[in-house]
Amino acid sequence: MVSAPHRRRAEYVPIAVCLLTAVGLSAVSLLGLLARPTLLRAGFTLVGAVVALVLFVASRGEFPDADGRVPASVVTKVVLALAGGAVVATSLLGSRLLPFAVVLPLGIALAALQIRADPSVPAVLTQLSALFLAGRLGKYLTTGFYFGGTDTFAHVAAVETLVEARYTTAIAHGYDLYPVFHFFVGTVTHLTRLGAYDALVLTGILLFTLVVPLAYLLGASVFGSTRLGLTTALSVLLLEFFSYHALYFYPQALASVLLLVGIYVNSRLLDASDERTYRRLSVFALLLVGTMVVTHHLTYLLFAGVAAAAVPVVLARPSLLPTVSGGRWPTLRYRWLFPGVVGGALLLAYWSYSPSLIVVGIVELSLGVLFDVATVPPARLYTYGVTLPGDSVGRAVQWLSTPTGVYAAGLGSLLLLAAYELLDHLGRYRRGFTLAVTGLGLSALLLPFPIPIPQIERLKFVVTLVAVFPLAVGLRRALSADGRYVAVALLVVASLGGATAFTVLAADDVEGVYTDERREQVSMTDAEFRAIGTTAAFVETYASDDVATDRVTNRAFETADYNATRVLRARPSGLRTGADFVVVRERWTDHLVALGLSLRSSEQNVFTLSEERFAATEARSNVVYATDAVRVYHSPDGFRGLYGENGTAATNATGQ
Repeated sequence: MVSAPHRRRAEYVPIAVCLLTAVGLSAVSLLGLLARPTLLRAGFTLVGAVVALVLFVASRGEFPDADGRVPASVVTKVVLALAGGAVVATSLLGSRLLPFAVVLPLGIALAALQIRADPSVPAVLTQLSALFLAGRLGKYLTTGFYFGGTDTFAHVAAVETLVEARYTTAIAHGYDLYPVFHFFVGTVTHLTRLGAYDALVLTGILLFTLVVPLAYLLGASVFGSTRLGLTTALSVLLLEFFSYHALYFYPQALASVLLLVGIYVNSRLLDASDERTYRRLSVFALLLVGTMVVTHHLTYLLFAGVAAAAVPVVLARPSLLPTVSGGRWPTLRYRWLFPGVVGGALLLAYWSYSPSLIVVGIVELSLGVLFDVATVPPARLYTYGVTLPGDSVGRAVQWLSTPTGVYAAGLGSLLLLAAYELLDHLGRYRRGFTLAVTGLGLSALLLPFPIPIPQIERLKFVVTLVAVFPLAVGLRRALSADGRYVAVALLVVASLGGATAFTVLAADDVEGVYTDERREQVSMTDAEFRAIGTTAAFVETYASDDVATDRVTNRAFETADYNATRVLRARPSGLRTGADFVVVRERWTDHLVALGLSLRSSEQNVFTLSEERFAATEARSNVVYATDAVRVYHSPDGFRGLYGENGTAATNATGQ
């Protein structure tokens, strides 16, 4: 029983956090450090702090008796029926918004209610896995050819090439040196006779569904608690990067799953009670790190940063938990560290043999900017015949009510609640302390930033792997709410679970869920994808290397073993290029269009245009090839001022 004075003292911290957040936002406003709309979006921090305070006061960290609960088998049947019904409804309606906006919060609330009682582990894991699988299948059924950040095009082409050629050197982009992903998906393609795209996406969906029970094993092993294992599994459904990368499946996604397996094996090494078990786990760990090295090396370089962040926590642990036995450095034994040491040595050795162009490029650019040797010109957004809505207070308030705003506030509240729980009951988390505290500190990276940071998604994905631990702690505390307030806790968890599936990242293909602003294209209909394939055949035959187009179209050309090598540039007067042929698409009128051959290209500008400007330009252009979705224009003198002059704005002017 917790004494009243202790309860009051413990409540001072969340109250102080709420006050400091309010004062901080007010100070930023008075000093004019951020624009008013950006500051209002940052208000999710105050909302999250208030929700965390309510949950902390409403809970004591102890769970009620399980008397009178509905049998787990009955709840499992209900959740499976809901999940299956949502997939069927999505297929019939052609939209997943309504079915999953209803089913996911309800199903997650039912699962959370069981975790709060005396849970049946197989039943809860079955329910959580079904909900995760159904949500991802819903997106698969409604997106045609989904390519996310465009890497899917290259990997589909690589898998098709590997299946046909049967040797890795045929794979482009340097992945012949890191071919595990393509071998894995290629094997599925060969065995199932599915197309490369369907095999890739379905493999990602099934593999990330398996992350749910894997997270349970990991949480139960790390924390030594069945309930914390289940809240770790629930965390997988509440973090948007798992939902996103189940369909945007590429080598880093596979490498991240292998990292989770590696963390689990390490936790079992710590608990190995006999030499035979330790040796078996050691052999498996060595095989695993060898596989990881040739899967996606950049993932492990990023995870090295996470490991470095854990070092101060490891060093501070004996002081914070002085009763831990085993000396001052009990967690720094070679017995536990050797898989990471061996993996790091293999990584460095193999990287020296096969240097990565991606990593080299990142290092070169970072050092160039740091020492003022290179500059990165800001990208601009050019609008041709379109008036985009400006950022405003009204749009900022609207953002707070979108799934992305709800997700940010809900995730922030549970992470803060985890911090309060660790402060309130530090000894309870003696096991799992390092991962929980490290994950808590790094989880701030998962919340929205007021300024865009290029390529930070790769780092966020790696941080997500350790964010499950503090989130599991926060969920445990929330679900221990007193009976009078349990509805509040379930509402927070269910709202976060429903919002996760429809954030701007996880539902980037759904128009109108976010706000009314235009975004870059992330999916194509099957007809549009086929049209690009036939266009590639035409320009390869009649235009050769004298073709320019946008980044998405050029990445799609890779699946037809073709690339447009000339650069298309966006300027105030319109698009320009020295190429004689330009490939344009009607979908340009619905989205922001990125240019440049790659992220390292000197041309990083973005444009958008109106249907009227597109139609007017086509009427006076020499169209030498046309489908329902794609056109090819020809001009022997190149192109200047294509789509005409219009206003310009910074690429982040349309807001978060």
